[in-house]
Amino acid sequence: MRAMMAAAALAGWAGILAVTGSAGAQDWFTPETCRVTAADLAAAAMEPELAARVEAAAATVVNGRGRLWQITTDAGEVSWLWGTYHTPDPLLLDLPQEFRAILAQARVVALEFDPLPETRAEAAANADTGWMWRSAGWADWSWLPPEVKGWIEARLEAIGWGTGYIDMLTEAGMASLLLGDPCGDFLSGLLPGQDGYIGQEAYLAGAEVTGLQQWSEFGQQLTDPARAGAARAVVQLYAAYLGPSEGGRASRALSYRLYLEGRTAELDLWAESWLDEVYGAAEAGAISAQAEGYLLVERNGLFVERALPLLQAGGAVIAVGAGHLAGDTGLVEMLRARGLRVERLPLPGEAG
Repeated sequence: MRAMMAAAALAGWAGILAVTGSAGAQDWFTPETCRVTAADLAAAAMEPELAARVEAAAATVVNGRGRLWQITTDAGEVSWLWGTYHTPDPLLLDLPQEFRAILAQARVVALEFDPLPETRAEAAANADTGWMWRSAGWADWSWLPPEVKGWIEARLEAIGWGTGYIDMLTEAGMASLLLGDPCGDFLSGLLPGQDGYIGQEAYLAGAEVTGLQQWSEFGQQLTDPARAGAARAVVQLYAAYLGPSEGGRASRALSYRLYLEGRTAELDLWAESWLDEVYGAAEAGAISAQAEGYLLVERNGLFVERALPLLQAGGAVIAVGAGHLAGDTGLVEMLRARGLRVERLPLPGEAG
């Protein structure tokens, strides 16, 4: 079975929700809707019939549970792999003590994107977002359902850009813009996403902090004409999770609960079911597979190559979105294929 597409879910937007129509400036993402409490977590649950289907499908996904994994080389060097959730929520920043202890003594921490340019040229390259904008003409978004296009326009309005910007962005630019969690709008001035928080903690503890990919590289790759289909699929994927819903905070709480219990394959399958609701099963499957081909499969191969020298030296923490871990083409299996021993370290509160 292919690796499951969990990127959107792990950004905190997924849910099996009922679309209720559209509104201006994403009025459905409110501070109240976004503020998940411990009581919300405790009450979060899937509808029984859906839960049964999701659990049965998740049971067939290799490495479908677990956020923390230990990696050991043939020489006995030990490192760790941690699956993150890309959102600045206090419940997700409350890292398990077991992982905090590992982080405190790590030699190096590698995030998905390198937050620390080593040269002025590298900083300038990351700041160059020319790939986001069309050099000529206007964008054609006719391949998006009108309702989904409206959700994107509402997102542009919500961040203060205005709906007219949709005509100037490339598919790669739109994809990069949609990666952010709308609920992060209310916390980004104070709290970083979990990845950034991990990087901050490691840096303050004296570890080297690096990344497995440059942001400029991500943008340039998605701009490559050979990946035009993948760029469109990423837009379709993330745009689907921008719509209004009846689920509100309860749906977000369920995504948090599945993550905190280490049920990453179930979280992914839950998200894919929502894609079916938006696009229909056949189109949703094609979108998911094409977006996954770049976001997870291709980038996972890139991540492994860049992580290997760090892992061979030991004392490394590789912290990437939890959607990159499970499945036949997930990082756990890819690292095992390179001769490393990768073992799950169950955490308190996680499902067995």
